[in-house]
Amino acid sequence: MAPVPTEAEIDAMSEEELEAYLAQAPDDPLEEWADDAGGAASDDDGARPGWLRATGSSRAYAWLLVVAGLIGIGASWELMASELSLLRNPQADLVCDVNPLVSCGASLDVWQGNLLGVPNSFIGAMAFAVLLAVGALLASGGRLPRWMWWGLVAGCAGGLGFVAWFLFVSVTVLGKLCPYCMIIWAVTIPVAAATAGEAALRGHLGLPRPAARGLSAARWWIAGAMYAMVLAVVLIAFWDGWVALLR
Repeated sequence: MAPVPTEAEIDAMSEEELEAYLAQAPDDPLEEWADDAGGAASDDDGARPGWLRATGSSRAYAWLLVVAGLIGIGASWELMASELSLLRNPQADLVCDVNPLVSCGASLDVWQGNLLGVPNSFIGAMAFAVLLAVGALLASGGRLPRWMWWGLVAGCAGGLGFVAWFLFVSVTVLGKLCPYCMIIWAVTIPVAAATAGEAALRGHLGLPRPAARGLSAARWWIAGAMYAMVLAVVLIAFWDGWVALLR
């Protein structure tokens, strides 16, 4: 960021010096902030196709991906370990089988738990490993081309769709809540909201600057609204079960 001259320095400038300074100033404060945060495109990007133009991200977003990736891998690993335990002994007592309402065993034996022909936990572990790698790259000052930002946004949208679908399955088919699945839901929601906000702020979603700023500023409100919807569904759909557990 160029240093801001004092009022006395401005008064001492010649007309040519003042015009040169104003020509170098960014047209929008967002561009200056993005450059400080490592988010502005490099000078070489001007000659590249739009889909190859690269930006970094804020440190907060990068570390969110790192932490969410680690948590997601851990939860997926526990689901894989539970499935292997059931394969060895179908009568095994799983750590995640907490009570009649909170249990993961039921979700491992149905086709919905193996949506692509392999356990969902395998897919989840790979997806969160990608998030972890991307977060580590961004935290170290790396930049992502626009097509990768598009991929992140699309992947997070798919993750949200999977959360909504498996919540529906939990309510209508399983009648139970998988604890490790809920951990995965809990990290998917803020990552999706933050990714949309970050991609918009860096200019990758084609939104006007006011809309991009608004989406970025509202990302935690959006995540909170999604949490509230999931909580409402869980409370309403399993109300009788919660009451029975509390008696």
